[in-house]
Amino acid sequence: MTENNAAAFDKNAFSTLLGSDDAALLSPLFDRAFESLTQFVIADNFDYSQLEFDAHKLKTTCTQLGVKRLANVFLSLEHAAAQGDAARCDALIRMLKSEFAQIQDSLRRHSELLMREAKPSS
Repeated sequence: MTENNAAAFDKNAFSTLLGSDDAALLSPLFDRAFESLTQFVIADNFDYSQLEFDAHKLKTTCTQLGVKRLANVFLSLEHAAAQGDAARCDALIRMLKSEFAQIQDSLRRHSELLMREAKPSS
């Protein structure tokens, strides 16, 4: 993981949010949040009301994942969509996809680690 990715992703976010380090609890939540984020990033078509709703929802998801810079981009995207600002939405979606690409492997590795920790050893 690069130094830049380390600053963008807080591995303790879920445990801080939930007050637990139980990987069995954290892993399913992390996996669902990561999947929602991935689906948004690969989507191509948006209408402003749906974009505003999804940006709001994924802003919270990013906060839960500990991805603060991405959460801030979603916040800006939520506001731009509410105003119907197509140029700003396009720019923010490009920024969001770039940021997500930078941290995607780190998030995936962390998810896999949580899954391994959640499985009882034989």
